[in-house]
Amino acid sequence: MPTPQEKIVEIKQRLDSNIQKVQQLQAEIKAKQEEAATFTQPIIEDQGALKVLQELVGDTLEAPTES
Repeated sequence: MPTPQEKIVEIKQRLDSNIQKVQQLQAEIKAKQEEAATFTQPIIEDQGALKVLQELVGDTLEAPTES
């Protein structure tokens, strides 16, 4: 059976390990959020371009044709 001192050491090591893991995960999350943010502007631009193109194609399809 572990002594109280051994139990303290074991729990402290587990605590330190868990804190390290959380800090690593937080850093990874931050990096992924920054990466995702780089896509925001291109997405907005593509949505705008798509809307304009759809309107142009819709206008072209709805325009009367001269025979």
